[in-house]
Amino acid sequence: MTAVQTQKSPWLFGAVPDLLFGCGGLYAGIALLFAIDGGVLLRAVPPLVPGLLIAFLSAPHYGATLLRVYERRADRRAYFLFSVVVTCGLIALFGLALFDAFVGSILVTVYLTWSGWHYSGQNYGIASMFLRRRGLAPSAGVRRLLYASFGFSFLVVFLVLHEAVSVGGGASEGFVALGIPASWNAWLVPGSLALYALTTGASLGLLARAAGGVATLGPTAALMGTQALWLMLPYAAYHFGWFQRVAPLGFDTRAAVFTWIAAAHAVQYLWITSFYERASGRWRGQGAYYARALGAGTALWVLPAVVFAPGIASYDLGFTLLLSSTINLHHFVLDGAIWKLRHLKIARVLIADGGGEEGTSWVPRRFARVFWAFAGLALVLKLHNLSERYVVFPQALRARDLPAAAASLDRQGWLGKATAFQHQVVAERMDDAGQLEGAIGQYERSAELTAQVENLAPLAMAYGRAADAAGFMRSCDRLFALGEVERPLPTPPIAHAWAALPADFRAACVRTAHREYAKAKRPAPSRNDPAMGRDGEPLPIGSYD
Repeated sequence: MTAVQTQKSPWLFGAVPDLLFGCGGLYAGIALLFAIDGGVLLRAVPPLVPGLLIAFLSAPHYGATLLRVYERRADRRAYFLFSVVVTCGLIALFGLALFDAFVGSILVTVYLTWSGWHYSGQNYGIASMFLRRRGLAPSAGVRRLLYASFGFSFLVVFLVLHEAVSVGGGASEGFVALGIPASWNAWLVPGSLALYALTTGASLGLLARAAGGVATLGPTAALMGTQALWLMLPYAAYHFGWFQRVAPLGFDTRAAVFTWIAAAHAVQYLWITSFYERASGRWRGQGAYYARALGAGTALWVLPAVVFAPGIASYDLGFTLLLSSTINLHHFVLDGAIWKLRHLKIARVLIADGGGEEGTSWVPRRFARVFWAFAGLALVLKLHNLSERYVVFPQALRARDLPAAAASLDRQGWLGKATAFQHQVVAERMDDAGQLEGAIGQYERSAELTAQVENLAPLAMAYGRAADAAGFMRSCDRLFALGEVERPLPTPPIAHAWAALPADFRAACVRTAHREYAKAKRPAPSRNDPAMGRDGEPLPIGSYD
């Protein structure tokens, strides 16, 4: 390993912004606050705040990739395999998954597994960039040790995530763990941690020796700490049962905390893509770049929902989760292709502060105008949806205006954002208030989104109280078809009148529904539950809009 001549500056934007936004220092401070008093500050965060983080940080970071790959003709041609061929393949898989839950499960599983590696790869790439900007040219062996440090930290996540009993951490319907036996992980996880510690210590030691001290390694060491705090430590803590009352490490709070990790990852991405974009010859300021990234990213999430979500009557995995899996896999593939320091164009900008590509062709103006018009419409729809989810719907529930709450869910459904649990909450409250017709409608909508005992059992009982024979028989059949509820009696021939239904079938179905509903009923929602404004589908790894 040798030292090379230091470039113009060892930083991109300066020490403070680079350490805060690029090296994860801002999230470290937030995690420290969340660790106080068992996560009291985390629980005090209004549901609107995570929604805004996703909308105005995560969405633009996807948009930044679209701008990087599709805006310049030269880039579109250079990455044709990924920007066109792989993209078309993923779109085809998404369309197939809408009708085939097995394909959907594959997409979700690959997405959740790859997410941790995507975060790890970004941290490793930036850590390597800072070494090069500081005049260090690590040997191949040292580079492999540094890479192994990030790799072994991800391996801990992989092993725990794919254990025979999945870690959960929120609704993860569709995720299929590989089923690694716990007895194997009892050895594999500690072994991976030991290798992580060994490679981390060895790489830092060799780098410090070449640099003549540890001060030069500050950003790289900070990113290694960020990698551990984001991924490795929470999963290792879960495996060993340690520090589960510490909010940033406990899995009871993992879904809520990960929104902030995803936001930190997005800020990190926007930080480095902004620097790269300044060398493009089209730089018009940070505000203009952010607006373009926000528009492109919002369109990516909103427009497919406008096209597909209103027509999706039922999908067990959840439309939002399926769309998220497809978009994130597309993002992972593109990022893996476009951000490699061994590419001279990337190295010239990120390491040597070189010039960009002023002579490249951009998207024709007529197409650009159409796209940005759709992006503006998508942003308006997104803002409307945010107001519905985090203002209108919660206020209607608090005011006990249940028809208004149901109408809000219908409007949220335009973008596929209303969840089965939210419809279930409204249905139960309508049922308690004697609004039987409205309750049946909400139970039906909940069952269309996710058919489960919690909504099918009360739906059958509600149809029974309404003396609706056809609805009662249909809901009983759906309840028994789940495979987890034993059918007490065969379904009788179709009856058009309640009195025509055999009394023993009516009694057996109602009794079974009561019993199963009592076993499966969820606890009452709190102010931070999905029914009060959250997405309802938090994930242990990954982010989605």
